[in-house]
Amino acid sequence: MRFIKPTSLQDDSFILDVRSLEEHQLEELKLPHIHKSLADLDPCEFMQENQTAQDKTINIICASGARASQAAEMFEKAGFDNVAVVIGGMVEAEYEGVEIIRR
Repeated sequence: MRFIKPTSLQDDSFILDVRSLEEHQLEELKLPHIHKSLADLDPCEFMQENQTAQDKTINIICASGARASQAAEMFEKAGFDNVAVVIGGMVEAEYEGVEIIRR
C-alpha cells in the first residue's frame, strides 16, 4: 500500500473520496474527484464504471485516513495495486492548504 501527502494531489489526479454521503455533502475537495462511500464500494465495479486504467493511480481520501486504508486494502485484495492512501485525509489536506469547499 502506498501513501501520499495531500499536497501531492493535482487537478489531473484520480481522487476517490470514501467518506459518507453526509460528510461529503458538508465539505469536499475543490479538486476533481469521485465520491463513493466505503459502505457502497465494490472495487471491481468501480474500476469498470470509471474505466480506470491499471496504470493510473487511484488516490483514496477519507476524513483521517482509516477508511481510505480499508478501501485500498479492498482494491488490493481485488487485484488492483494502483492505489494510494492520502495521509491524514481531509483533516491533513486542510492543514496543508489544499482547497476545500464547505456548504
